[in-house]
Amino acid sequence: MKIGVMHWAFPPVVGGVESHLVYLYEELASRGHEISILTAPHPERDDQSLHWCSITSDDHMSIDYLLNDPAGPPRHKAVYDMMESFIMAEKPDVIHAHNFHYFVPDHAECLDELSQKYGVPTVLTVHNYWEDDLCRHLLRDIDWDKIVAVSYHMKSPCIFDAKVSPEKVEVHYHGVRLDQYCACGDSDTMKAKFGLSGRNVVFHPARACRSKGTMHSIEAVAELRKKYPDICLIVSGNGDSVDFERERPAFKSDVQQLVEDLGMEANVLFVKATSEEMPQYMNASDVILYPTIMPQGEAFGIAPVEAMACSKPVIVTNSGGLVESTYHRINGIVVNRDPDKLAAALSTNIDLLLSDRDLADYLGRNGRELAEERFDAKKMALRMEDLYNRLVNDSMVQKVSRMSTLVKPKSGLKKVGAGASTKPV
Repeated sequence: MKIGVMHWAFPPVVGGVESHLVYLYEELASRGHEISILTAPHPERDDQSLHWCSITSDDHMSIDYLLNDPAGPPRHKAVYDMMESFIMAEKPDVIHAHNFHYFVPDHAECLDELSQKYGVPTVLTVHNYWEDDLCRHLLRDIDWDKIVAVSYHMKSPCIFDAKVSPEKVEVHYHGVRLDQYCACGDSDTMKAKFGLSGRNVVFHPARACRSKGTMHSIEAVAELRKKYPDICLIVSGNGDSVDFERERPAFKSDVQQLVEDLGMEANVLFVKATSEEMPQYMNASDVILYPTIMPQGEAFGIAPVEAMACSKPVIVTNSGGLVESTYHRINGIVVNRDPDKLAAALSTNIDLLLSDRDLADYLGRNGRELAEERFDAKKMALRMEDLYNRLVNDSMVQKVSRMSTLVKPKSGLKKVGAGASTKPV
């Protein structure tokens, strides 16, 4: 099957959606499917370098470019032409768009027109949700063949806010590569690799933005220095990521100021982790944090699942889809996301896991079992493959049905000489 994929960004851009694209489509490629990706260009990416997919880059897939390009017929036509060229060149059997339900309307609307023109079924994955008219319009009024929500937390507003038919929405949890994210070697060896030998290590793997709770993690670790003078908080997410709220420069400045104000320079390590390094940092850690505070709730949160796959205990907030993967005192600890109390809650529970290693190991082992059962990239790919097959088969049936209405049936009468039978033959 030829699968067309469309998203605003692709690695080396870092983020949960970008990680998901790699996990899902690399696995589908290993199953023999042809993957073609339409995305924004990136100066550090060689579009010809990946053996498992073909990449087409265009500025009209770049959010920064689009936000500086005035809305109107010229932009709409440019997006339409870009997408049509991609469809004509790649000839996908199905097109899967990710997060085309916000930012700008052109892409979803153009894809809607083109899917009708070329008879290609379309899928939208909802990785986030905003309760605004643009989001509602692009979910409800575009003729998506199927909408995939990354959690039940994401499914709910699609149905009750955007008023999408429940039959159109399926929940597909993210999966991770369990051969990549696993307990690889002992923690001491990994700590030594990063110059952290003998230290208590806490890892905060999240995109650099205020809603991911970075400030609260720093404050929590600062509270623990009296008991654990050597404690180190690793903060990732410092690479290139989608900054749709344009907050990254100011946020990074605020974080640096907080570190200086708390005298935490020796206790906070900022890293720009590659995909190969992420599981290594997780294996070097004793506790992993994902304390989302965003008002609308975390859509799913792939980093806690990666941590579980590495048999590490996680601490998350009771935010949206995070509680669909992390269960309190079973495979992690869930704390209240109240920003005023979050740093204290994180500090208390980090201390609990650092002081009770049996509990930490218990939660980590359970996390690995749950990852194998529910969040394996291979199982995720099989489920998505089934969805694509259903849509492609339905599309073929519809095409045959349309063809039958266009072809005028013959009378079935064979004219012969006088007196011959006139029964149909």
